[in-house]
Amino acid sequence: MTSRPTSSDIFDVNKKTGALILGKNRLDDYATKFLTRHCKEALTTPMPLPVEKILQKVGLTVKEVSLSRNLDIFGCCMLLDGEVEVYDRESGTYHSTFFPAGTILVDPNSEALYGEGSKRNTLIHEALHWEKDKTYFEILALKNAEATEKLYPIMCRQSETFYEPPEGKKTKENEVKWLEWQAHRLAPRVLMPYKTFKQKALELIDRYMNPQNNIVPSCDILVEDLSEFFIASRASVKYRLIEVGLLEKISEFEDYDTIFAEINNRKEFVALTPAEAYQLLRLDSTLQEWVSGGRFVFVDGYFVLADPKYITTENGILHLSTKAKKNLAKCAINIHEQKYSAYQNIQKDFMAYTVLYNVVGVDQRMLTFHPKYQANFDYEPDEVYAAFHEHILSYDENEEIELVKKLGDPTTTLCQCLWFLMENRKWKYPEIFHEKTLLHKNYHGKIKNDKYNNIGTDVLMAICVGLGLNLRIIEKIFEKSLNKLDYYKDPDKTYIHILENMPGLSIQDFNSVLEQAGIPKLGSTIKDDED
Repeated sequence: MTSRPTSSDIFDVNKKTGALILGKNRLDDYATKFLTRHCKEALTTPMPLPVEKILQKVGLTVKEVSLSRNLDIFGCCMLLDGEVEVYDRESGTYHSTFFPAGTILVDPNSEALYGEGSKRNTLIHEALHWEKDKTYFEILALKNAEATEKLYPIMCRQSETFYEPPEGKKTKENEVKWLEWQAHRLAPRVLMPYKTFKQKALELIDRYMNPQNNIVPSCDILVEDLSEFFIASRASVKYRLIEVGLLEKISEFEDYDTIFAEINNRKEFVALTPAEAYQLLRLDSTLQEWVSGGRFVFVDGYFVLADPKYITTENGILHLSTKAKKNLAKCAINIHEQKYSAYQNIQKDFMAYTVLYNVVGVDQRMLTFHPKYQANFDYEPDEVYAAFHEHILSYDENEEIELVKKLGDPTTTLCQCLWFLMENRKWKYPEIFHEKTLLHKNYHGKIKNDKYNNIGTDVLMAICVGLGLNLRIIEKIFEKSLNKLDYYKDPDKTYIHILENMPGLSIQDFNSVLEQAGIPKLGSTIKDDED
């Protein structure tokens, strides 16, 4: 009895829209069809695909432009004449630029970060769009001829690498998402055709197994050799080895668990300590751009979109909303954790990753960030998220208005401004003051009695952190004092960086971050008998 075909077995075209319908089981069939038309020899002889020749053959030209602030967008193909938002890195702004149909745009900064294999993957990805999706967009343009809606090209995003659209959702947006899903899945299959990739892999394995070659069979070596031969990323090679049915064979190699740990044994959406979060941000990586560019705020161990849907405020402390906890993939940056062992090409495997190594005895773990494992965040314009950011971090509006009045009144002292906030937070007793600020209890009485208006920077910062103030208000309080914040010199530079990216931390968590940054903790060294 033959099994009935499923959606995974479909290889068809939507007669109404011209969209390709392609099931998971037919991806290699389409890759074969593409290569039969454009490079038939790659189906019979293992070879690095002549990508540039294929692009030239089909009449595509390549131009280099920056397409995103956080390097998420690697490229796009103009299926129709149109405009694209190009990012100017010097000014930090976007501007619309016209390009004719048949132009592939690639971001040179992304190429530098992710490597030649990723660039070749992107070029084939865009060539596939030209081959399979041009008719769809031409039909869509005719249908929208009288509409004002612009038809933007499909962007090749790192963050959509593993995204799978919902089935059965019949909207134009979802149909386009499926076209992008196809291109993400097809590009590695075109660069590394099923038959010839498997042939080359088996040839290399046989060579390793030959005692005369004096080679220790290794997944690391196999992945590296295949990556160099096909000029493809090591990550794509790993997935391809599994897809062509060689899992059983390579899993016998001693280093299989180590080399494939990122695929097989990673833990997703790991909650971070404030210190870990700050360490990751300090690394020279794209994570900084994701956090600042996407308007994320550190809450309950996660970098979460600054949106009232996902963040609540309780007694001045930020927390994840119930909706956020149930939908982390839609609102939180995905940080992975996995065990690791060092091997020869580990740096190549984690190129363009943000990596924080955590070694405790024999337990070696790593926390990692990479755009390809992120959700397809639907960012609002910057000014909208800026408003969300301010809304989330604001206190009672009446309190803030009154505080600003006091700060601007030359007859009101710094102590009186601070006591106004302390009273509102019910810091009536020295013990509560000490708990919230880690400062000596004597300071409580000095501020209450208006006898400490020459407060030093570190003491004033400890009070501001304990009060849960945001950077905007802290700056105003420092202007009232005799202190000036230095944005370019520590410890102020680190204070400001923490307040910008990780607002609302308790004094204990704030100190844990300072400790990791090598900055002295906030808190009192005053003697118990000081008046």
